[in-house]
Amino acid sequence: MAARLLLHIGTQKSGTTYLQRVLQSLAPQLREAGVLYPTRIGGKTEVYNHEAAAYGLLGRDSFPWVPDHRAAAQEAVWARLVEQVNGWSGTAIISGEALSVISASAASTLVGALNVPETHVIITARDLGRVLPSSWQQHIRNGRSTAFGTYLRQLAQRRGTGNAVQRAENWEGDPDQTFWRAYAIGSLVSRWAPLARSVTVVTVPRKSDNPHELWQRFVQALDLTESLPQIPPAIDKLTANVGITEPEALVLAGLNRQAALTDTDEPVLRSMRAHIVRAGFAPRSERGNPVRLPADWIDTVRTWAGEDVAELQETTARIIGPVDDLLVGDETNYTSGPDAQQVAAAAGAALLAMDQHTDDPTTSPDEASPNQRGRRRNTQRSS
Repeated sequence: MAARLLLHIGTQKSGTTYLQRVLQSLAPQLREAGVLYPTRIGGKTEVYNHEAAAYGLLGRDSFPWVPDHRAAAQEAVWARLVEQVNGWSGTAIISGEALSVISASAASTLVGALNVPETHVIITARDLGRVLPSSWQQHIRNGRSTAFGTYLRQLAQRRGTGNAVQRAENWEGDPDQTFWRAYAIGSLVSRWAPLARSVTVVTVPRKSDNPHELWQRFVQALDLTESLPQIPPAIDKLTANVGITEPEALVLAGLNRQAALTDTDEPVLRSMRAHIVRAGFAPRSERGNPVRLPADWIDTVRTWAGEDVAELQETTARIIGPVDDLLVGDETNYTSGPDAQQVAAAAGAALLAMDQHTDDPTTSPDEASPNQRGRRRNTQRSS
């Protein structure tokens, strides 16, 4: 059994892919120092995080977006992960960004299955002023077409009213409340605190002249300053999530809206969207304005963040970084609407990319032509 478990539960949109990719690259070095970061837990491919393995334990009830067949396929992977943790005598690190969305009962099941008494939970957290635009654009990339304002109204309704305890109780039993279970930071800490020796919150820098600030805060939270470098190895941007801008999101939303009127298969659409982002949007030097909060939502989101941070400060969590990084500052940029020329440019880039797109995503790499194999790599989606 591992002597100590460092359980990084997210949140999503808080630099998790970057942190996990760095840990993956340092896994051999960590192992020599007595620290396990599992990267081979099933199949021939290395993994850089352990979210999918958790599907095999908790399934669709905890992760509504995961089909039953995929959860079933991960059961053996989860068993292998537990086996590795149980067979290690030093410190083990497990990281899965979507673990932040699960309920208290599911969290108890997960911690019990790992069965390491010395469990410490680490949370990386970003302010709602940046989370909400990032979450909406991911919503669009996943095939939806909801306007940003409508998306925010839906979240406001789901957040509900009442005090923090009442809101948390409402979120707990509702499978559709994954957003607030994860991003209401005070409630998240309170949910996990009874299951761990400690909970540490790492704030994502809102402004910093140090490009390695997030990594250094994370290393401090792990209490591994002697085993991990202060300057992390460089990570190729293509291995991390490629964001999209406001005009690009609107183009994809329009594509999704039109596709909903046809019989286009979702695997084809998923491949199409991924290719557009990788081959059409990402290479452009002028990609348009980033996704920002609508101007008329700034005050509401600022109030939400203030409530959640106040609740966090009432917990016993250790906080690495200024707590103000979790507030929505006065400098937060907002949008008053899309720029038509930027939307037109994004649409043109998408059309050019589609001219090169392989229409049959079921063709295996061995059956595809060399050009098709290159295009297939561009359609693979990073987590």
